Amino acid sequence: MTMAMVAALESANFYFDEETGNHIKRISLLSEYIARAAGLDEFFVKAIKMYSPLHDIGKVGVEKQILLKPGKLTQEEFEVVKEHVRIGFRILDNNAIDPIAKNIVLYHHEKWCGSGYPEGLAGEAIPLEARIVSIADVYDALVSERIYKPAFPVAEALEIIRNERGVSFDPFLADTFLSGMEKMAPSGKLPFVLEEA
Repeated sequence: MTMAMVAALESANFYFDEETGNHIKRISLLSEYIARAAGLDEFFVKAIKMYSPLHDIGKVGVEKQILLKPGKLTQEEFEVVKEHVRIGFRILDNNAIDPIAKNIVLYHHEKWCGSGYPEGLAGEAIPLEARIVSIADVYDALVSERIYKPAFPVAEALEIIRNERGVSFDPFLADTFLSGMEKMAPSGKLPFVLEEA
């Protein structure tokens, strides 16, 4: 998949509201940062940066009124939202599409302990690229204002990530992320990787 194809998918499928557009830009920067800080090779880092914005592509198949609901989702609505990973995978299910992109889309809601979805994968059975995007996605969701919640302070968001290491997140990747973010944001302000978006 070329960068032009990725950009076209982003434009066609994600920019139905400004915050979604900003979110996917931040996910790209955060995912790149985690991959680089973890010492992964440059090819993988560039692939993560390119494909991570596609993580929620399947939400184009979920009713907008559910995605933008101002209150808590019902269990039935949550089950509908969970289908976005399978919808996204079907969108990308083509031999010409890099498996890294497919893995990000399908598995970024899996949890280290095995309680995530869609397949309940655990530990290193979850593809590395999905483990990286999972941390970036949750962190950005926490520190961003949404229609259904205010933004969390950075320090509180980092504490949530810390508490979820070994539960939701790969412990090594969580520690790598936390170490870097705490150095960049000692004042509690958003670190530069978010401000660049």
